[in-house]
Amino acid sequence: MRRLLALALVLGGTGAAAQTVGTVQDLGPALVLDRTARFEIAAPQGPLAVVVGWPDAPPPPEGYGIIYALDAGWSFATLREALVLQGSAQAAGPVRPTVVVGIGWPGPGLIDLARRGPDLIEAPGAAATLALLTDTILPRVEAVLPVDPRHRMVLGHSFGGAFALRAGFARPDLFSHVAAGSPSLWTDPGAYAPPPGPRPAVLLTIGALERPAAAKAAGIAPDRVARLAERDMAGRAGRLAQDLGTELQDIPGQGHGGSVPGFLAAAVSFLWR
Repeated sequence: MRRLLALALVLGGTGAAAQTVGTVQDLGPALVLDRTARFEIAAPQGPLAVVVGWPDAPPPPEGYGIIYALDAGWSFATLREALVLQGSAQAAGPVRPTVVVGIGWPGPGLIDLARRGPDLIEAPGAAATLALLTDTILPRVEAVLPVDPRHRMVLGHSFGGAFALRAGFARPDLFSHVAAGSPSLWTDPGAYAPPPGPRPAVLLTIGALERPAAAKAAGIAPDRVARLAERDMAGRAGRLAQDLGTELQDIPGQGHGGSVPGFLAAAVSFLWR
């Protein structure tokens, strides 16, 4: 009985906060993902961290598909799982073995909020990041892993979505596909007009609750609704979709951050549709 009482105190307490013993290190060693690698490259604002994940399957004759994803801390792991689930034998659809290259910042979370703006949407940092992607990261990865250039995507959400659009419009010779989730077009409205001539296939998504009327109806705080209306994220993305001859896809029931998982799943399908 005493042993059972002691166990109950450790696991659940006696109505108060549960008591803990030991540290999280006692749970075991840190998780290391199979078929992944990480390297860093120098950049004007400080180093960028790059994480690469490759499939278990051997490359097809034409090479792997590949996704270059900004904000690696928010995109890399989810994309890897979405590719496994959508490419499994039980899944219906054409998803094939695909490499994921996450681009982020040093540190365990791969996110640096202070550097996202300077590196992704502001001059001259955004241009430097694009040059590093096309001239350093892409050649280094694709010197090792065979890639099908007909299925090479650049992907991002929010600031990363704006960057992905610029990258795809600037280098249609490299990127066959662009996936932009809730792109922050309001940061520089004139910079995201589709250029004449060839351009990549473009996926545009937005959280349904990023539309001001839907946000107001859902009871979202008035200051947030006012900010959505001022930035006109949904309106700008809708007009861009019209210019591109495509559709703006809503992620049902989600706002800005909550739309990320649905956006990433849609991007995987889009690359192989």
